[in-house]
Amino acid sequence: MIASHPIGLLITRPDAVPTPVPLEGVAVHARLVGAATEVSVTQRYTNLEARPIEAVYVFPLPTDAAVCGFAAEVDGRRIEGRVEERDKAFEIYDDAMADGHGAFLLDQERPNIFTASIGNLRPGATVAVQIRYVAQCALEGDALRFMLPTTVSPRYVPAPEGPEVGQPDHERIDPERRLHVPYGLTLQVDVESAAAPRRIESPSHPIRTTFDGAKTTVELGQELVALDRDFVLLVELAEARTPTAIVARDADGSRYVQVQFIPTFAATQSGNEVVFVVDCSGSMGGDSIAQAKRALELCIRALSESDTFEIVRFGSHHDALFSGARALDATTLAQAVAHIAATDANMGGTEILQPLQAILARPVDAQRPRQVLLLTDGQVSNEAQVIELAQAHADKARIFTFGIGAGVSEHLVKELARATRGQVEMIHPGERIEPKVLRHFGRLRTPVLSDVRVDWGGLEVEAAPRVAPPVFQGELLTVFAKVLGGASTTVTLKAGSHSWSVPLDLERASTGGPIPKLWARAAIHDLERDEGRHGSSQQRPGRDRAAEKVKHLVDIGKAHGLLSSATSYVAVEVRSDADKTTGPAELRKVPVALTAGWGGHRSTTFAASGGAGMPQPMMKRMAARGAMPAPPPAPKAASGFVARAVSAIAGAFDGRYERASATRSQRRLSPGATFDRMDDEADDMPPGSASDLLYDVLLTQAPDGSFPLSGHLVSWLGPKLTDRVRAASAIDGEARVVTAVVLALLARDHATRAGEWRAASDKARAFLARVGDLDGATLLRA
Repeated sequence: MIASHPIGLLITRPDAVPTPVPLEGVAVHARLVGAATEVSVTQRYTNLEARPIEAVYVFPLPTDAAVCGFAAEVDGRRIEGRVEERDKAFEIYDDAMADGHGAFLLDQERPNIFTASIGNLRPGATVAVQIRYVAQCALEGDALRFMLPTTVSPRYVPAPEGPEVGQPDHERIDPERRLHVPYGLTLQVDVESAAAPRRIESPSHPIRTTFDGAKTTVELGQELVALDRDFVLLVELAEARTPTAIVARDADGSRYVQVQFIPTFAATQSGNEVVFVVDCSGSMGGDSIAQAKRALELCIRALSESDTFEIVRFGSHHDALFSGARALDATTLAQAVAHIAATDANMGGTEILQPLQAILARPVDAQRPRQVLLLTDGQVSNEAQVIELAQAHADKARIFTFGIGAGVSEHLVKELARATRGQVEMIHPGERIEPKVLRHFGRLRTPVLSDVRVDWGGLEVEAAPRVAPPVFQGELLTVFAKVLGGASTTVTLKAGSHSWSVPLDLERASTGGPIPKLWARAAIHDLERDEGRHGSSQQRPGRDRAAEKVKHLVDIGKAHGLLSSATSYVAVEVRSDADKTTGPAELRKVPVALTAGWGGHRSTTFAASGGAGMPQPMMKRMAARGAMPAPPPAPKAASGFVARAVSAIAGAFDGRYERASATRSQRRLSPGATFDRMDDEADDMPPGSASDLLYDVLLTQAPDGSFPLSGHLVSWLGPKLTDRVRAASAIDGEARVVTAVVLALLARDHATRAGEWRAASDKARAFLARVGDLDGATLLRA
C-alpha cells in the first residue's frame, strides 16, 4: 500500500492481494416530524472468507445526533445493545470474542465520527447492525435542512507537540480510503406534516418523491448510490417558522420540554472589523475553492462603508492581503478582487490553528467589533485545540463559519461558531451560495445581546443547554428542559431589553418521541464542553473533577441509552459450544470511499445523477438493467505521491458524465415527479435568467453603493429600457440613474427575496442620499 500520513489516502498496487470487504451496504430510514428526525441506520456485514473475522467500520453521523439505540440481528435473532462506560464496554466485547461468542461494539471517536466493531463474524455468516439516533434539523431561511453524512473525509494531521503514547488519536478517525468501495447506500425519508411540503429538494442527490396526504416519502433517484458525499434534503413546511413549546413524557413519567423561539428585532448598522479566513489547503481543490472564492467576493461587496476588512489565506502557512484591516474603497476592492482571482487550493496542509492564533492575538479596534468569517472544509484532526483557542478569545471575536464541500467536518465548523456565539452555514456543491452569504452578513449586523436567558416562569427545570444560545434576527433558537417541579403557562426568552414568549401547556404531554433524548444529548454536550459551570477554581485533595465528569456522562448515558465520549454500546451474541469460533479472528478494517471533490479530483456538482463516485460493480449492475450508461473502464492503479493519485482519480470518469452534471444535480422535483421524469423537467433557471442576473448585478456594486450600467443589467432591462436609462444618464449622471433603476428593479422583480438584497439596497440608498435621490420606478414606467 502507498500511504500519505497527513491525509490517509491509500491506493492499492496491482500486485496487492485483494481482501473481501465485509460491509455489503448501508440502508437508512428517517422520519421527519417538524424539525425533529428519528433515523435508523442499518449496516449489513457478510464474511466471505474461510476464517472468522473482526470487521471494523469508521463512519460519520450528524454532530448533534443523540445515538440512542444499537442492536444486531443474527440468524433471525435480535440482540439489543446496552450502554456501558467506554472501557468496560470494550472489556465485555473483548472477553466475548476471547470466549468465541459474537460481539458488537459502537464507540464515539468524535461527536460526528463513530466506529462499529463486529467481532467473531463466522465464515459465510451475515449480520445486520442497526444504529438509531434522533436529531434536530437546522432551519435555513424557510426550509429545514436534513443532512446525512456518509463518509469520513481525509484529515490533515499536524505534527504532534510531544511524544504520543499508545495508538495515536488520529488513527481512530483516519480509515483506509479507496477510489471505489463495493457497497452503497439506500435511503428513505418520511416527512410527516399537517400539509404537503411547499418545497422538497436535494442539492446533493437526485430524488423521487411520493405524496400521500400528510406523509411525503423521499427516496434516492437510483437504487444504490456511493457513500462519498453528504446527503442533503431541504424541506419547506408551512409550520417550520412557528414558535412552539412541546411537552413529552419519558418512560419513567418524567416530563421534558422543547421550546422553539424565532426572535425578531431591529439589527444595528454599526461598523465591524471583518477578517475573512480562507482555507487554501489541497483538500479544498476543485469545487470547494471555487465556491469559497465566489462566497468571498460576495462577502467583500456586502461590506458597508463603516466596515474594515482583511483577507487571510492559509494552508501549511498563512498570508494576509493587508498588514491590518482596511476600509472598503475602490482601491481596496480592486486589490481584494485581484487577490481572490489569484487564490487557489495550493498552499499544502490545513494548518488552521496558526492563522487563527495570529488573528485573535491582534489588538482589537475599540470602535468596531471583530467578526471572523472562516471558509473551510474543516478537515483537520486537532479540532479540540482549535475550538479551545476560539473559546479563549470569545470575548474578543465572534467566528462565523462557512462549511464548504461534500464532506465537511461538521463538528469543527459548528463548534467554532458555537464557542464564540457565532453561526454556521453549510455549503454543499450544487447549493446557491448567495443566500447563505447574505444571511451571514445579516448576522454580522446583529448585536451581541447581553444577558440572554430563558425564564421558565414558575417551573423548576434542569435546562439544556445551560447557557442560552446566541440570538439572531428571525432565526430558530431551540432549548430543552427536564421538568423537576412547579407550574407555568409561558416560557420567555430574554435578551437585554428584548423578550419573546411562547405559551406552554404542561398537561398536553405525549409519551415517547425524541424530546427526552434530545434533552439528554444537550446535557451531555454541556458536560463534554464544561459549559455553564462556574465553580471554585480550587482543587481539594482526593477530588478528581475529570473522574466526576466521566461519572456524570456515564450516568446520563445509561439513564437515557445514549452514546457519548465516555460511553459505548456493547452487545453479545451468546453461542453454544458447537457454534463458538476457535482461534483468533482476522482484523478487517472496512475501507471508505474517498470524498467526492476532495482535492479537486472530481466535480461534486455532478452528484449521483450519472453515477459519479459509484463503485464499478454497482455501475455495472445498474447498466445491466438499463438504468444508466455503461461505466467507463476502471482507472489504472495509481502510484507515487498524492498528486499522482488524485490525477488518476480525475481520469476515472469521462466527459459524457461531466456534461450532464451542471443541471441535473440541482433539479427540484415537483409533487408527483419521479427520477425517471427528471430529464424532461425544466425547473432549473437557464443561464441569463432574471434569477441568475440578480446576483450578477449585485456583484457589480461599487464600494460607494452605486451601480454601473453593466452587461448583466442591460440583459435584465432589455433594449427599450436600456435606451431610456442611457438617455436619462446623459442628464442626471449614470451612477445616480442606474442605482435608482436597480433599486426599482429589485423591488419590482424580487420583492419576495428582499432579505437577499437588503444589504446592497441599504448601500445604494445611502449613495443616493448623498448625490440626490431619483425615482427609478417612474423611469421604468415611462
